[in-house]
Amino acid sequence: MKLGVVGWSGRPRGVAGEIHQQSGGLVELTACVEPFDDKYEKGCELGVRPRRYRTVAEMVAQEQLDGAVIGSPNHCHLEHLQGFAGLSIPILIEKPLDSTFDKICEVVRFAQGYPGKILVGHCMRYAPILRAAKKMLDRGDIGSICSTRFVQNCHYGNGGYHNWRRRKELSGTWLLEKATHDFDILLWLLEDVPVRVAATQKLQAFGGDKPNDLRCRTCAERTTCPESMQNILYRNGHFAMEELSRVKNDLCVYAREADTPDNDLCLFEFANGVFGTYHQWFFSPRAYHHRVYEIHGTEGAMEINLGEQFGGHILVCPRYGMVHDQQKYDFDYLGRNHYNGDGFMAKHFYLVMRGAEEPFSTVDQAFAAELLGYAGIQAAAEGGFVNPADLLPPDLSRIIDNPLWT
Repeated sequence: MKLGVVGWSGRPRGVAGEIHQQSGGLVELTACVEPFDDKYEKGCELGVRPRRYRTVAEMVAQEQLDGAVIGSPNHCHLEHLQGFAGLSIPILIEKPLDSTFDKICEVVRFAQGYPGKILVGHCMRYAPILRAAKKMLDRGDIGSICSTRFVQNCHYGNGGYHNWRRRKELSGTWLLEKATHDFDILLWLLEDVPVRVAATQKLQAFGGDKPNDLRCRTCAERTTCPESMQNILYRNGHFAMEELSRVKNDLCVYAREADTPDNDLCLFEFANGVFGTYHQWFFSPRAYHHRVYEIHGTEGAMEINLGEQFGGHILVCPRYGMVHDQQKYDFDYLGRNHYNGDGFMAKHFYLVMRGAEEPFSTVDQAFAAELLGYAGIQAAAEGGFVNPADLLPPDLSRIIDNPLWT
């Protein structure tokens, strides 16, 4: 089976490689769209050199593909997805669907008319730790859910301010770029519709008055600035100057154009009365705990501590129990990305390509998570509560009542 990849470096290259491995080599990385020479060569360092094209139109005109991965920057997703119009091959598109709400809506409309299957890269749904938590909640291990507290303390957030993600118009802000992972899990676990959203967004650690074209490699402060890529590489055990010459994402995090908020707090209320908070910030200490979900029920509490790369745990505490009554379930991620979710998602997409399974993470589900993020952005701008349903275009209002929301 032949796979085309839009974006041949970083995340899309890694996902494509996972699909190849999970298929036992039956999916070949045949072709790619990559306009930048350096990124193409970087992606080929892992030993595969697919035929290279500059546009999706060129690739689909020359190749007979069995599937495709779209992993280009957020603001390119709609354009690249539209390049597959007229085909019906399965497509895996990375989240978010695009960088603005109008374009996200256009992705949903395209998907409605596309005859093939589209799977969205919400890889955390596939992580064994979260699938286990879903089963526990569904069988009532903590009774009826009453409230939630989701937290993401991101110690590597500075990386986003060294590249295009520092601009709201390109990233959509972290409430679309990053939080939609957590929002997707929140909606999946609760199986309910949010009716009120309030939020605050602030830029507190990054941004400033530096020139927009300033790069770490040419900056006189690169040896003293703690956010310089030279010092980041050094802290991570690399030979800083040797590696810095190869790093492309070294734009200054204190540039004038950096306007993506780095600290977000949201408050939600759902149709059935469940309420909760979500907090993410992007200048957390590395040693601090990373991602923790708390779920409070009528019969107890659940903590999902996703930890880091190598493992996490679920803790279930009965409401009337003692310390010795709590149950802890440990999960080994085997060093795989997204809590061991990437490999399971890649295998699932291979099975979707074969026609053996239906997409588990759909465009409608992704849209629901991104609508929640967009409601947070609007609530922060307006300073009050926003009902996500009020933001829906009339032709997409059916998604509120669609069971695919959950």
